[in-house]
Amino acid sequence: MIPKFLPISRQELQKNGIEQLDIILVTGDAYIDHPSFAAALVGRYCQWCGCTVGIIAMPDVSNGKDFLELGQPKLFFGVTAGNVDSMMSLFTAQKKPRSDDPYVPGGKARNRPPRAVIAYCNAIRRHFKNVPIILGGIEASLRRISHYDYWSDTVRQSILLDAKADMLVYGMAENQLKEIITLSKNGQAIKDMLHIPGTVVALGKTDIEHLENIPDLVSLPSHERVKESKDAFSLMTKLFYENPDKAFLQHAGTRAVLVNKPSAPLTQQEFDSIYGLPFTYKPHPAYSEKIPAFEQIKDSLTIVRGCFGGCNFCGLGAHQGKTIQSRSLRSIQKEVDTRAKGEGWKGIVSDVGGPTANMYGLGCRRPNPSKPCIRRSCLVPAVCQFLETDQSHFASVIHAVSDNKFVKHAYVNSGIRMDLALLYPNAISVIAQKATGGQLSVAPEHTVGHVLAAMGKPQDSGWEEFEAHFSREGKKAGKEQYLVPYFIAGHPGSTLKDAIALGAYLKRRNLRVRQVQEFIPIPMTVSCAMYYTQKDPFTLKNVFVSYKLSDVRAQKEAIMWWNKDPKKEKITHG
Repeated sequence: MIPKFLPISRQELQKNGIEQLDIILVTGDAYIDHPSFAAALVGRYCQWCGCTVGIIAMPDVSNGKDFLELGQPKLFFGVTAGNVDSMMSLFTAQKKPRSDDPYVPGGKARNRPPRAVIAYCNAIRRHFKNVPIILGGIEASLRRISHYDYWSDTVRQSILLDAKADMLVYGMAENQLKEIITLSKNGQAIKDMLHIPGTVVALGKTDIEHLENIPDLVSLPSHERVKESKDAFSLMTKLFYENPDKAFLQHAGTRAVLVNKPSAPLTQQEFDSIYGLPFTYKPHPAYSEKIPAFEQIKDSLTIVRGCFGGCNFCGLGAHQGKTIQSRSLRSIQKEVDTRAKGEGWKGIVSDVGGPTANMYGLGCRRPNPSKPCIRRSCLVPAVCQFLETDQSHFASVIHAVSDNKFVKHAYVNSGIRMDLALLYPNAISVIAQKATGGQLSVAPEHTVGHVLAAMGKPQDSGWEEFEAHFSREGKKAGKEQYLVPYFIAGHPGSTLKDAIALGAYLKRRNLRVRQVQEFIPIPMTVSCAMYYTQKDPFTLKNVFVSYKLSDVRAQKEAIMWWNKDPKKEKITHG
């Protein structure tokens, strides 16, 4: 049976014999029915849970037509900004409007509103007064408590309160949605579902008085305190990161938000079943123009979730979590076989990976895994003694996908953690010989020690040793291959002098790097807290911060030492 797209119009509802949908998902992206796109993944999962699901994609908030198209859902609206934070989609690190948006047809910029989650909720409320709204996705997840907002230079309260929604689902949403759907179908109101792991709910005074049944509840400094005091903001950040398995309560005026403990990671069987759902692996046929993000990842395979790297500037740990979830080899092979039967298959798997590809199959060997671990990184400042580092399972996946009869070439284009790979050199050999098409992107981020420390990176990223091994193994296979390093300019702790030192290092090696990102403080990350408070939230030591955008640009230009006239080169803004 050929999979059908989830409906996006009234005509499709009629064609499928649906009088009223159970759930309507609203997203700022185009609807691409591919598991790399969150709205499709959530939609297919809710469908598997027995619900009829429709999608409102790229709605115009200036009128109600788009929001009224599919009618009123029986259970709830699910709202996400899309695969990327809307403010990141709209503005560069220099706070200038971006010239494109790869998640919409034609890549045209400014198809989504600023703070899209809030804008979409406001539009829904104008037309559907009493229908529950659940927030999800990266924009909501990283704003679940009070947070510093780079674009307005203010501390904002939980997005749940600003959006006036009924619930926020943070992280990967499957377990939460399964419980929400079950309870909703049994007649329970979403506003009364106060204690589902992986969710955030808003509380009134009466609700706050009845929290004694939550064990180990951690009280965060109130929104008013963190807005008035940078020391309170640092304390909030410290408490949040040092209690990863706890529930949090944060007051804001007469209300409060309850952040329930994280949802349990998926079992491998559950993870496999999600990627076995009936995706079409295509954009909805309503779109006549190509969608750049789809063209880039349409032939990719997601094999892993989570990251235990703990980089301070990255929101992945606060969103997906540090527990690694890996699909079975059988599930991965089955997806390749399914995709190969589809129209347009050329035998190229563009990426076999996830957040950090070579974390596939790894985990923790702690003697008492039920006891919470408060390490933010399993690799920094040194590799944890309980971390599994045998990457043979990852190597086996690369071999298996590359040798699949439907595959001509398979590549790894997502993150590779170099210091981790050096603990199992055979992983480097397999990547070099089987999964690289000339260039492999890596992320040393910087070379100056105190900047790396502020980033939460090891003092030695392993770049030079990795590069030597990678080059040697590539030559054995008769290939000429190169590493493409990625750096960050303007991160807290980094001065122009540090950027010049990095540029000089690159010049000595005659490396003309082009992948230099200007630092953007992502809400709820440790680096964002450093940027706002000018302190390390764990030690309270002062941290230098470049607040002038021209200073950050100067750091970028120093790193790109070879580029004497930036206007003559196509240098992308971070």
